[in-house]
Amino acid sequence: MSEPAAPHSVSIVAHRGFSARHRENSPHAWHAAVEAGADVVEVDIRMTRDGVLVCSHDADLKRLAGRPETIAATDAAELTGIVVAGAAATPTLEHLFATLPAEQPILFDVKDERFEALDRLVAAAAASGRDRLVFGLHEIASVRRVRQRTGAAILGLLASPGEEDAFFAAGGDILRLWESDATSDLIAAVTRRGHPVWVTTGHGATGRRVGDFDAQALRRMAADGASGFLVNDPSGARAALFDQLAETKA
Repeated sequence: MSEPAAPHSVSIVAHRGFSARHRENSPHAWHAAVEAGADVVEVDIRMTRDGVLVCSHDADLKRLAGRPETIAATDAAELTGIVVAGAAATPTLEHLFATLPAEQPILFDVKDERFEALDRLVAAAAASGRDRLVFGLHEIASVRRVRQRTGAAILGLLASPGEEDAFFAAGGDILRLWESDATSDLIAAVTRRGHPVWVTTGHGATGRRVGDFDAQALRRMAADGASGFLVNDPSGARAALFDQLAETKA
């Protein structure tokens, strides 16, 4: 996952699972991502009041379930009873591991970076026996904490611009850029130093939702050296990149 990019070696990362067709961070989205051939399945991780790791992007359930509960202030047993579209609104990490094949690479977008949550996640990852896990972290202190405890790959979901040097110095492996920031010059500057770049499509100046993509922009960034894309539609992104490559070779 850390090799420099050519169009044929790009990793397609299913953002919150196959979230273009299924509810984000749900078993249906995870299954569909695998069936679509996603190279990596991305999930958001938070910790409940009683220390259980669950898959949820938001800190509360307002958007997803129309309910006021916050993850960090609610016990796991209570959250288990909240169902959206036929599945738990916040499935557990244990459920994720039971759903995805053991060989399936997973990217954790760690939303709760309290050290207790980080330590629990690292321990759960080690106990799972899986060796194709990536920790997505926002804070440099979190990078240092996780690096001290695991040799797994760390993706920099950096909270502030200009932290790239500190991220790599702390033991980070892959830099994530937002599409709006992923200029040809910036991608080249990072990859020339031997560091891979992944891009989250959409958001910001693109005018698209986070994870939505434009095929031409996707191909441009891959040609510039980006080696991974976080997208809501992994099968569509694969077609945009690899069908174009096949046409070029033909």
